[in-house]
Amino acid sequence: MELDDNIQKYQYLASKWLDKTITEEELQAFNSWYNSDLGKEVELSDSSVVSEEQLEQRMLRNINQKINRPREIALWPRIAVAMTFLIFLSIAFYIYQYDKTVQDQYVTTSMTKRVAPGQSGATLILADGRQISLPGKETGALALENGVRISKTADGQLHYEIENDQHQVQGVNILSTSTGETYVVTLPDKSKVWLNAATSIEFAAGFNDPNVRLVKLKGEAYFEVSKDRKRPFIVSSDKQQVVVLGTHFNINTYAGHPYTETTLVEGSVKVTDLATKAFKILKPSEQSRISKGNIEVKKVDVAEMLAWKSGEFALGSEDFETTLQNIERWYNVQFDHEGIPLKDITLDGWISRSSDLTEVLHKIEKGTNIRFEIKGRRIIISR
Repeated sequence: MELDDNIQKYQYLASKWLDKTITEEELQAFNSWYNSDLGKEVELSDSSVVSEEQLEQRMLRNINQKINRPREIALWPRIAVAMTFLIFLSIAFYIYQYDKTVQDQYVTTSMTKRVAPGQSGATLILADGRQISLPGKETGALALENGVRISKTADGQLHYEIENDQHQVQGVNILSTSTGETYVVTLPDKSKVWLNAATSIEFAAGFNDPNVRLVKLKGEAYFEVSKDRKRPFIVSSDKQQVVVLGTHFNINTYAGHPYTETTLVEGSVKVTDLATKAFKILKPSEQSRISKGNIEVKKVDVAEMLAWKSGEFALGSEDFETTLQNIERWYNVQFDHEGIPLKDITLDGWISRSSDLTEVLHKIEKGTNIRFEIKGRRIIISR
């Protein structure tokens, strides 16, 4: 009885297959039976066709149209599984790529306003109290103080030139940069100074002291000092004094920096700790660090120490917190990392200081496990 029922069932499915009205579920059942009963014949009922001749024609037409159709049907479930798997992989890959893109672009999408890099600019305070803003495009003479001509060159630098050395210029000049500014000045003795962001130097307008050339520094600056054996060049800051005759060196005396650092490029300098009067003589590629009455000297990569002067961030040259401070000064922003330990974070690589802030933060994100969210001038750090 059960056998008759099965025969009738598959006769019915066979007729539906011939009529192309079979459903997917019925096709799977028919295919399973077909593969297990290839040696058996199936007689179709009279109701399924009008005549035997019509059945032969229909079967011949189907055979001609679909050679090896039974094998194709048998392969269909496997093809369906394979296609499903491929679709699954495609979806998974898309989700992965999308998630990665979202993470890579986290800084950008969270930014409400473009934060541009710093630029050339400074403020000059003359001996008589006048203030001159220097970021403008104007060039030429800016002031004349008792025989000293102060002008701005075509390449945007400040230039001092003594026209009459008979005048004894009284008072001092102060050149200062704010956050997001750098500037270059040529002093009256032809020495050249590059000021980093948030930095100021104070000096006699005429540099006419016969015994010394004195500059007071706050922040960070690079000096190329003209040689004058009769008048030593002295850079004084809160914790140290650097004495040179003619050489190239960099001094970092930022208030938030853990050390007062002097990095020598060429020549020699004498670095004195003002608290203890202890001193060290530096050789090229050496750096002195003064902290809590101690002076230590070590070899350094000069290019990394002077990256700021070359318009770069050397991300691996300082500890991570110092790197963040450098970014803060250049982009005029503030990081909020409350509860996030920073001492275990290390960086590597270089990036241009002309980059937008998002580019710099994106590079840091790719090399660490932290994320940045920009809210105006405030940047929130999270893990």
